[in-house]
Amino acid sequence: MAESPMIGCRVPLEWQLKVRGIAIASGKKEAEVVREAIAKYLGEADPAAIQGILEQHEARLAEVERKLGALGQLIN
Repeated sequence: MAESPMIGCRVPLEWQLKVRGIAIASGKKEAEVVREAIAKYLGEADPAAIQGILEQHEARLAEVERKLGALGQLIN
């Protein structure tokens, strides 16, 4: 994205902390979180963000399936 134009703005400290928290929790950079928020506001779909969300859901589903399998073994 180095060829993309840059937009800058000042935000309240609370917003910055929320963006940072989301970035840490999702393993993304703060700039990615801000780009996704702008895309959402503009009604644009960011293919990379969608792929990331799908991967997160797939990982969570795999974990649930693993736990259910372990639970099933305890019951049998």
